[in-house]
Amino acid sequence: MNVPMISKSSFIRGQQCHKSLWLHLNQPDERDEISDSQQRIFDTGHSVGSYAQRLFPGGIDASRGAHERISEAVAYTQELIANGQSVIYEAAFSDGETLCYMDILVKEKNGYAAYEVKASTGVRDYQILDVAFQFFVINRSGLPLKRVSLIHVNNQYVRRGDLDIRQLFTIDLMNDRVIPLQETIPGELLQLQQMLKAGSIPDISMGRQCTNPFPCDFQGFCSQSCAPNEKSNPDPARRDQEALDEFLAQLEYPLYFMDFETIQFAVPQYDESRPYQQIPFQFSLHVQRSENASAEHYEFLGTPPVDPRPAFTEELLALLGKSGTIIVWNQGFEMNRLREIARDFPDYAHRIEPLFERFADLMVPFRRRHLYKPEMNGSYSLKAVLPALVPDLSYSDLEIQEGGTASETYESLYFDSNSESILRKRKNLLKYCEMDTVSMVRILEKL
Repeated sequence: MNVPMISKSSFIRGQQCHKSLWLHLNQPDERDEISDSQQRIFDTGHSVGSYAQRLFPGGIDASRGAHERISEAVAYTQELIANGQSVIYEAAFSDGETLCYMDILVKEKNGYAAYEVKASTGVRDYQILDVAFQFFVINRSGLPLKRVSLIHVNNQYVRRGDLDIRQLFTIDLMNDRVIPLQETIPGELLQLQQMLKAGSIPDISMGRQCTNPFPCDFQGFCSQSCAPNEKSNPDPARRDQEALDEFLAQLEYPLYFMDFETIQFAVPQYDESRPYQQIPFQFSLHVQRSENASAEHYEFLGTPPVDPRPAFTEELLALLGKSGTIIVWNQGFEMNRLREIARDFPDYAHRIEPLFERFADLMVPFRRRHLYKPEMNGSYSLKAVLPALVPDLSYSDLEIQEGGTASETYESLYFDSNSESILRKRKNLLKYCEMDTVSMVRILEKL
């Protein structure tokens, strides 16, 4: 049986799980459908890679945008090297058994330097092996590397004005970490080749390797062949009325039920923002003025590409008033976003700081199991508690049903020029965020 060439991604996949690599090469149709959130991670990686190329301008893309045409890319890379091209993007190398694409290859006075780009904010263990394999392939294909480095995002960079590419990235020299691994790679490569040559799918049970360091995209296939776990008896329902009364006693009218939605950009889009900072772009607020009053609803949704934070903050502060309890679910999230706004926009700090002593976390009674029902399945998330306590209220009818989709929908507005599509997306975003605060109103009623 012919063994296919082992690419960098295949090598890393095989280190995580032999079965995953076998399925990837032999039964690719069994792969799980790529989720929107996973696709967003891929898109972020490609975007960061494009920005990193600006560190070494004037390069030529050896892949020509068609990574599947490997032999052409390898031949073109050799042609570019022979012609003295100083910077090559997506440089392709192969020795007949292995292959890789190096993000950036730079010709220097005394040899070549290679740069692998990652969208992470630091060097991860699996990335060291990733770069070590590339170093191995490139040297074995006949191009000795003077050094190899990893470029990653600097999350301490604060954008002020035009994007500063050199501040956006950190370059870590990897020679000392990848050279010691060179002697182990041939043995690991041989194991993968022997496994693939055997011709049968490896018998490996699901386990930690299914999600570490990456979520495997064959979990659906593997889970079908696993015997279903026996479900343990659910925990019994319980209610600690004294603890609930103590929680309720701290609430002071008017009550403000508040929820934020945020978006993260690997490359900061606004002044006074950092890579991967959670930028609040939307809030929903239900205000109950007195015990018997109906809750009034207020909302805000930003308008891309404008930085939403100033208007978000102005409208929110105007609505929250000077007194009354601010009720949230998992208060650390909203409090941290407000602290970041106070840091990035100091003029708001004196108005934001007094808000914190007014917070009450509606998640606490459920996290501490002062109230528990088996329908919660051991979880105290809002989406687990709601159907257990308020079965007539559900996210299932909404177009957007969780925060990740909300972020992706908002990001899509940056590129959407269709007015009907924009209105539909904004309507869906508003409905989703409103559901979060409506849910809190109804849950508090049950308490």
